[in-house]
Amino acid sequence: MINFKRKLHLSLLAGGLITGGMVLQACEEEFLDRKPLSELTTANFYTSAADALAALNAAYDPLQWDVHSRMDWIFGDVVGGDTDKGSTDDQDYSEILQFQNFTQVASAPLLMDFWSQSYDGVYRANLVLERVPDIDMDPQLKARILGEAKFLRAQYYFDLVRAWGRVPIITTVLNPDEVFVARPESIAENWEQIEQDLRDAAEVLPWVYGGGDVGRATKGAALALLAKVNLFQSTPEGCSSTPYATTDQYQEVVDLTGEIIASGNYMLLPDFPGLFTLQGENSPEHIFSVQGVAGTGGWNNENDGLALNQWIAPRTSNFSGWGFSTPIGPITPEGYGGNPKIKVNNIYEAFEPCDPRLEYSILEPGDIIDHGGDKVYEYDNTWSRTGYSIQKFLIPEAELAGAANSPLNIPLIRYADVLLWHAEALNELGRTDEALEFVNMIRARARASMPGATCPLPLENVSQAELRDLIILERRRELAFEGHRFFDLVRTCRASEVLNAMGRPFVEGKHNLFPIPQAEIDRNPALQGDQNPGF
Repeated sequence: MINFKRKLHLSLLAGGLITGGMVLQACEEEFLDRKPLSELTTANFYTSAADALAALNAAYDPLQWDVHSRMDWIFGDVVGGDTDKGSTDDQDYSEILQFQNFTQVASAPLLMDFWSQSYDGVYRANLVLERVPDIDMDPQLKARILGEAKFLRAQYYFDLVRAWGRVPIITTVLNPDEVFVARPESIAENWEQIEQDLRDAAEVLPWVYGGGDVGRATKGAALALLAKVNLFQSTPEGCSSTPYATTDQYQEVVDLTGEIIASGNYMLLPDFPGLFTLQGENSPEHIFSVQGVAGTGGWNNENDGLALNQWIAPRTSNFSGWGFSTPIGPITPEGYGGNPKIKVNNIYEAFEPCDPRLEYSILEPGDIIDHGGDKVYEYDNTWSRTGYSIQKFLIPEAELAGAANSPLNIPLIRYADVLLWHAEALNELGRTDEALEFVNMIRARARASMPGATCPLPLENVSQAELRDLIILERRRELAFEGHRFFDLVRTCRASEVLNAMGRPFVEGKHNLFPIPQAEIDRNPALQGDQNPGF
């Protein structure tokens, strides 16, 4: 267990101190009516270094909630066409089908969950940034705590902007009469606020931590997220516009990713599947991850001791998973996928058959799942709606140590991601030969991950336009089921072409962004009349 996570129970304190900036619409009245268990208030809590650290740890806590344990695979993978809603039938969690089929409406509860939990993270970061500066404590530790809080605020806002475009900017702890904040006129204002937080964070955060602080936001994490923010604002050649675009910032992406590469603090692990094990988490390839703790968070496993993700584990008596987010492949069980287009552009065939990442990422009929002893299973195509399941986050039963939830972290930024951003930006700047080197690093590691693998081979003699397509394809393979696909399609103007070919009725100019939650518009007069286009 990461030491700083032991204090996350104090998030209840931070949550209880909320007076503005978040509406607790999901809370029951009896919870709100309970008498306080102590006399702690915002006035007497923020008085020591221990209080500052407790408040900061509480600001990390929303990362473990639904936004990255549930929304990533729904909005990234299902909406992006790599997976189906999954489960046994259309009635189980049918709301997801709205997003899969692009029939979503602003009143969908999923949207309000995503919005409110992200803004709760913003609120907690704002509390740290407002209250900690007045605490008499070690200046270096104080600066680091404030840097971490700015990184977290930037991460929460990035999640919001990626989903909704322009969103209300709240950078202080608001009183109840101040919480009705309008969206900015231009998305550039959102990006500027996020960039400033990340630049400030990078100035004070260390490259590495030791001991119980491993897993906190680092200088590398701040620079990497800043590079990602710059990439999202840039428009690749051949793309007329995106909902994120401001001005091309490819040189900034190259500079930032180049600094990360030159730091020597990160590397590609030689063993690809090792990235998704307890031994491989917080490795030099993981630049920033949501820290999972067995029994409390992580990927929300609770499947009778067998560590496939509770959401995405096969729905069988052996695994007792819920069977959501099932990969789409060329073969589907009888009765599923009546639309013949469903198999077009499928994730399974995006891999070369000899690419080890295919085997390490997707379970298919005939695969052996070995948990030791008598717990050895052969995957059956009736175990999911599509005949496939996600393999990437499977860990041996023994490593659960009797816990309900998987202790695996949720990777948000990997070094492989940074190398591919670096290559993408170089290619857009016309430096295609340089870009090839970094794409081939990813492909070489993939090939070396399995003894005897014959691919993927190095890319050679490709044009700028060809490499542009190949980089997005390489991202799909390398980062499969890590929640990136839909947003990669949108930011590169590929969503309509790719998803329409699959029979999913994506409408350009409408479905690039999600609708602002109707409940938020109803309660906030400043948002009325400012819904995203088409909703």
